[in-house]
Amino acid sequence: MFVCPNCGANINFDPGKQLLHCDYCESEFPPEAAIQKDDADENTYTEFRESDTSEKGYEEYTTTIYTCKECGGEILANDNTVATFCSYCGASTVLASRVGKERAPEYIIPFQITKQQSAELYKRALNKARFAPQYMKEDATIEKLRGIYMPYWIYDFKENRAVTLRGQKDTRRGDYIYHTHYNINTSVQAEYNGLSSDASSQFSDTLSEAIAPFDFKQAVRFNTSYMSGFYADAADTDPKLYEDHCRSIVTQEIYNRIAKDPAIKGISLKPESLPNLTPERTETRFGYFPVWFMSVRHKDRVSYAVVNGQTGEVATDIPIDYKKYILWSLAWSLPIFAALCLIPVMRPIYLLVASIILSAIGMISLCVQRNQIYVRENNLDDKGLIYKQSKNAGGPQAGQAAIPQPQPVKVKKKGEVNTASTALAVVAAVVGYAFFGAIGAFFLALICSPIIIALTGSKNNKIVDTRPAVKAKAPAGEKFMLCLKPLIGVLISLGVWSMAPSADEYYYIAAVICIVTLLLSIWDLVKGHNRLATRKLPQFDKRGGDES
Repeated sequence: MFVCPNCGANINFDPGKQLLHCDYCESEFPPEAAIQKDDADENTYTEFRESDTSEKGYEEYTTTIYTCKECGGEILANDNTVATFCSYCGASTVLASRVGKERAPEYIIPFQITKQQSAELYKRALNKARFAPQYMKEDATIEKLRGIYMPYWIYDFKENRAVTLRGQKDTRRGDYIYHTHYNINTSVQAEYNGLSSDASSQFSDTLSEAIAPFDFKQAVRFNTSYMSGFYADAADTDPKLYEDHCRSIVTQEIYNRIAKDPAIKGISLKPESLPNLTPERTETRFGYFPVWFMSVRHKDRVSYAVVNGQTGEVATDIPIDYKKYILWSLAWSLPIFAALCLIPVMRPIYLLVASIILSAIGMISLCVQRNQIYVRENNLDDKGLIYKQSKNAGGPQAGQAAIPQPQPVKVKKKGEVNTASTALAVVAAVVGYAFFGAIGAFFLALICSPIIIALTGSKNNKIVDTRPAVKAKAPAGEKFMLCLKPLIGVLISLGVWSMAPSADEYYYIAAVICIVTLLLSIWDLVKGHNRLATRKLPQFDKRGGDES
């Protein structure tokens, strides 16, 4: 631990002042001037920093390692703070501790966002999340925000050679379009430094991507005094695991810059030219980056909220509170009912066809969502965790073909509306023709409510996208059972349509059955959203993630 030379009390790093601060005598010191108390002899003080150069070729530092007995998650601390809850599974228990050595990073980006500021950013993110559970907004929950230095691999790349790219220019002459093909010979001289990817299997890739990037220009040489009052996570992934991903970012950036060159104005570069650009990794470094981290337990599941401790970028998992969902639907049913009264009655056959189309859209949405859940539940969107589980199981190491290589996870951009909610908007608009009473308006509000989530999302934060980019298919049997309810409605509607009865009542009855089964599937979509907005309780020290 670090002590105040004036009074002997513990001192912590203050992100707001970028100084070490003593709460007892209000003294302040630059991190480089800190003195560290030797736990072996309380009367001995040693100048920072004592580090050992290990046989592995990098420095190590002594730290306290806290381990959760429930999930096996580990965090590191450089003082004698007692860890009373697990950051990853939310378990409220005193974590087991031991003193050990961990690899010391070459660089560290000090915290610049205070805990109070991160709490305000988190609250702002939830204020417009109308259906967020109330306990996620309570002070007792927000108090669990914990400052953790997350480990990151830092990559440098360069490209310095002549390359040939293919391009095409289209010109119109009368009724004909002429395609002129070019070979573009150019010399590329580029250096990209400071690209980073998280080095911890415990830190979800979706979360780390959501709060990226960090500004590596503000990194300083590692000094344990910056960790005073904070925790850290240990690196446990191979640096080669994310190298190709970072190289693809550099390749695309070089490609984009060449495409904007005035010398080739009017010529469109062809994407198949990208393999001609192969940036070389010149160096891989290790650093600690600041993250405010919080977990919220939802019975047997957990959701996470993270705040970039340097930029203030927020990423949150936000499930839907069913009670709020129903109450908001009841409130919206009144204006929707008034609007329905202004809509002319639709012919029965058109209503039936619309119901069938909407049910088909609903079934497609259910299947797509089930695939997304399959990806998330099996951690296929987290390369770090896949690597760690494979390594624990004695499987192939990073870079071998047996380890899935998911694509970069897409993150919802500021102001972007979830496409699933847009589809629900279409469903809601057409279903309005089928209902002309208060009950119908209430059911319609059930569909409209998810739209509010997307349309009222905070413009100052990112919501973790629940659409993983990894392509994988859930078992067909699971998807069939989900689609069974709307499928029954569709089959009944098709049967009535094929019989072509003369009485309109049959069309109305079939349409109502079809829409009611659709509404039941909409409820399944909402429950599916909650599965995507929460995660299984982690089991970091268990093989395969679920086994004892």
